[in-house]
Amino acid sequence: MKHMLTAALLILFLVQTRAQKIIDVTNSDGTGAIDYNTTSAVIGQLYTGIKYVRVTAGTPFFKEQFMKARLFDDGGGHYRCNAVRINLLDNEINYLGSDGKEMIASSPVRRIILTDSTTGEQYYFVWGWELTPTDKALEKVWFQVLVNDEVSLCRQIKKRIHETPSYGTATTDQDIVTIETYYLHRKGALVLVKSWQDLQDQLQDRKAILTQYIHDHHLKGRNTDDYIQLVTAYNAVKNN
Repeated sequence: MKHMLTAALLILFLVQTRAQKIIDVTNSDGTGAIDYNTTSAVIGQLYTGIKYVRVTAGTPFFKEQFMKARLFDDGGGHYRCNAVRINLLDNEINYLGSDGKEMIASSPVRRIILTDSTTGEQYYFVWGWELTPTDKALEKVWFQVLVNDEVSLCRQIKKRIHETPSYGTATTDQDIVTIETYYLHRKGALVLVKSWQDLQDQLQDRKAILTQYIHDHHLKGRNTDDYIQLVTAYNAVKNN
């Protein structure tokens, strides 16, 4: 099955001239890509969600809604799916089969690009194994690529279950809590960003310029966009 799948899929070529970049693919707009639906390209098992007792808050998914996606396998192939979502609690890829049932992809997927059909916004995710092959704790974790450049900014969106005792009933209530952690990826290494100040310290070789940029743009490090702006500004300086 794997041999047949590999032979049928379009080969993904990685540009080698910028080795530090995480995702750099040709035909990123899908031009020339062969479309395969999920049921013919992905082996999966039925997703029931019964492992979660009774979720009263939060979600295991990056986003609840299903989105269009391009998935890249470990053999260099890629294919399209029209209804995909990422389960970040279990680090799984879920999709809708032809019968409308939700499935868990068991075929190896190493990269995924989700597209919100309403807003057109894209979300890039990379399997941790490709970012930090020496760190076993992170190799089976999905990272969102926020800045894709010589120095890349990645975000790990952790999902954890918090159980609340329910007195007088046998059912356990569960809250799914989201914790966001940032990392810098450069020269093949993935480094944890502990705080807004730590991010500035890790980019200190352009400290004067970045300090002025932070002042001019009123960045406080209170949200993801501030982190994205600072790392983007750093790369702009390096590239000029």
